[in-house]
Amino acid sequence: MQVGRIARYAAPLFLALSGELGTPDITGPSQQQLRIGIDDPAVASAWQALRTLDCARCHGKSYEGLAAPSIVDYARTQGHASFVRAVLDGDAPRGMPAYRGNPIVDANIEGIYRYFAERVDGSISPEARPAGRAAVNQD
Repeated sequence: MQVGRIARYAAPLFLALSGELGTPDITGPSQQQLRIGIDDPAVASAWQALRTLDCARCHGKSYEGLAAPSIVDYARTQGHASFVRAVLDGDAPRGMPAYRGNPIVDANIEGIYRYFAERVDGSISPEARPAGRAAVNQD
């Protein structure tokens, strides 16, 4: 490990252990932080694509499972390449259609992955909606 990398990690660790950084914030992301994630143009576009494709009809309105498994849990356990491959190539025996060649998915696949990765890390809540977008009724 290079000296610069060690210093980059050692100093904050020392400050945290010594109490110089204060008490950690364990309340989760603030509303402002949530807005940044969901309002990022790529993520906002992906949010709209998910609704246009109606992924909720199988994966549930919060994408946490219904007739099909939770996309959030899948993103939690799979890496970027596996996630993208599952969306683009599908899994016909399990009922997941392939979206490769679908212009909506092709244009938004990175944003779709980011949306679910940020759902996993708590940066985006299940209720978050991009600014200026009306909530879509998916009950």
